Amino acid sequence: MARFVHWPSCQQVQDHVLNVAPGSTTSITSVAVAECGTDLYVRLVTASGQSAAGSANLNEDKRYGSVVPMTLTNVRNGDQVKVLHKVTNSPWSTPLVINVRAGAAPDSSKAAIRKSIVDLARTFVAEAHYLWGTAGNIPDQANGNAGGGKAAAAKLRAYSLDVRETKQDKVLGVCMAVQPRFDGYNTCAGRSSRFGAALDLEAYITARDAEIAAGRTDQTTWPGAPPRNLHPRKYHFRGTLKSGVVWGESCVGVRHFDCVGLVNYCYARHWYQPGFGMDIAAFREPKSGTVQVTNPNDRMDADILIVPPQKHIGMLYSNGNKWFVVQATDSIYGLSDNAEFDPSNWDRFRMNGAYLREMH
Repeated sequence: MARFVHWPSCQQVQDHVLNVAPGSTTSITSVAVAECGTDLYVRLVTASGQSAAGSANLNEDKRYGSVVPMTLTNVRNGDQVKVLHKVTNSPWSTPLVINVRAGAAPDSSKAAIRKSIVDLARTFVAEAHYLWGTAGNIPDQANGNAGGGKAAAAKLRAYSLDVRETKQDKVLGVCMAVQPRFDGYNTCAGRSSRFGAALDLEAYITARDAEIAAGRTDQTTWPGAPPRNLHPRKYHFRGTLKSGVVWGESCVGVRHFDCVGLVNYCYARHWYQPGFGMDIAAFREPKSGTVQVTNPNDRMDADILIVPPQKHIGMLYSNGNKWFVVQATDSIYGLSDNAEFDPSNWDRFRMNGAYLREMH
């Protein structure tokens, strides 16, 4: 799927080109109604203006705000999508024309390296934690992905045992990672949803107060609550404090990722030069080295999966005859590789093999 133009304030937008494989079905996920308009119309035509064999349809049921996604079916090289909008008390606007041309075939080379990328990602599923704005470092160590400046994004926060504290850097938390630099104040929930813990918070705090009184103030040496060695915390996600106390694993010695951080880390370890790191939107761009894959039967390990428009990112991998997604899931669960791939939920892109090399 291609992410396309926003149409601002009733002004004509320059022509755009949509690269797709002839005969395929694709979609445009970001065509916006003008701010002063209410109706949007589309037609798929040949270069001479005649009706094309395929079709163009708006997905009104998937409208978000002023943006209406569009599905194109059976498009051919040389077709055109004409987008018109009708504004109140005004004539038809000059149409926006999107030209359709054949895109480059997805690169199916370097299968072994692509498998190595997702194999690396899967090694983190059993232990790593999710923390927004991070790309693989252990707290207070600069051993994450350097691309994007996140090699040392995760830090270990000072402990707090006050359940009534509301200041973001002092709310309840022990052995908890924090990332306060990128997109708000964020803390780790320690995969808390995996344990369903309802432990004795008062007993835990009493025991820690006793250790502090005895001069043992290094939180990294404090035992967690039995039987799973868990610590209590209130966690933040993108600057918002989530309600309630959760019991999560210690973040000491644990790598931390968010969804795009995991993809960046694993690709960076297989990239032809240092400094690889992109945001989700950049993975859609041909200039970044990716090509969209629309053929449902053409699948490869490490294909990049994006929930449109760019809500989430993961990677495709095969296990026997089935295909699954490896991803950094969320703050309370962590990483996962057990979700079966559903192509209706994802846009799929493939990195040019020329940029890939053996893991380093």
